[in-house]
Amino acid sequence: MLLASALLEGSGWAGGVGDGNLRLTVTVNGRADSDVRPPEVRVGTWVVKRYRLLNVSEADLHRVRVLDPGAPAGSVRCPAVLPAAEETECTARFRAVAGRHVHPVRAEGDVPALRTRLTATARAGYAGVAGALGLTEEVVVATPGTGGGGASATVTYTVTNRGNLPLHTVRVEDPGLALAPGAPDCGGRGGTVAVLAPDTSAFCRATVRLRPGTYRSTGRASGSDRATTLGAGGERVTAPVLTAGTSTVFVVREAPVAPAPRTPAAGAPGAEAPVPGAPAAAAPGTGAPASAAPAPGAPGALARTDTGTGTGTGTGTDAAGRPAAPGAGAAPGAVPPGAVPPGAVPPSSVSPGAVPPAPPPGLRRAAGVDDEGFLGRVRRRGREAAEFGVATTLLLLLIPAAVAAALLGSRRK
Repeated sequence: MLLASALLEGSGWAGGVGDGNLRLTVTVNGRADSDVRPPEVRVGTWVVKRYRLLNVSEADLHRVRVLDPGAPAGSVRCPAVLPAAEETECTARFRAVAGRHVHPVRAEGDVPALRTRLTATARAGYAGVAGALGLTEEVVVATPGTGGGGASATVTYTVTNRGNLPLHTVRVEDPGLALAPGAPDCGGRGGTVAVLAPDTSAFCRATVRLRPGTYRSTGRASGSDRATTLGAGGERVTAPVLTAGTSTVFVVREAPVAPAPRTPAAGAPGAEAPVPGAPAAAAPGTGAPASAAPAPGAPGALARTDTGTGTGTGTGTDAAGRPAAPGAGAAPGAVPPGAVPPGAVPPSSVSPGAVPPAPPPGLRRAAGVDDEGFLGRVRRRGREAAEFGVATTLLLLLIPAAVAAALLGSRRK
């Protein structure tokens, strides 16, 4: 009689080996039905997968291994041998990544005596919750106006949902600029974005008036995806507050001040010199120039010679030859002759509100000489020198020459 079974190569016994003799179950962060309800795991936290293998055959399994596309390569650890009618556990531990990761898992074990391989499959996985908030900002400073003071700065905050779940009640603030709560305008809501869908952005703006200087804007954003996740041991983890920040340095410059108009003083460099022969400026309150007579020797000036004689005793005679009394025959209010000094204007000759006649040109010129400065005198001397005729110039040159010749002749004698 032959033996029903024999000891073959290896430690496994032949017999009772076939399909269905290896069974597999998988739990992910403590959840056994991950194929139907994959647990939500926060991105970056631990995912723990436990693969339970049951060998119901009558042969030991060698080179036991688990193939799981949802686990990083080399992360699954298994014992080398699974004895007959026993069970073992393989484990994998790795960080969660964003997205849904549910895949078929395959477990294998070899029976060398029978040159066969037992297999088992199951589906398992997790969903990586990628709650992520991004924030950038841009500052635009208005050009300062004249008159001093500061300028307005407009800060635009760009809030972005970089995760895969909607974000709720996203608040924007700026402690660096000391903005009041709710100061940024987020589409009609004071400093708050109600719901921000995945892969979308929202804009908030704030305008502040600042004095000249250097400033730092420190934008801050906060929100939540309101997702409760599972920890490595199956514990429930509440949603954290998601935050993001940014910083920008900008400068508010001093506003330019408009220069005040300057009028150069008479005789100073850059002041306009009077042009010879040009009409004088009009006297205030009149339409006529202060001096209508051109300077002697000026182009277009009329030569004028005042000649004549006169005598007077201060008294006169009437029609009968009798001496007239002082003031006799004068109109009422008239000033008798001799009562007014020469060159003065009698008070009665000027009607109320009228402008007294201009003084003679000689007096005006003498007054101007007294008031002119050093540069004015130099210009006047130059103009007077130009007024000398050719004959006068030759005369001034020949007289010294004649004197010198006379002296030289007397020395030779």
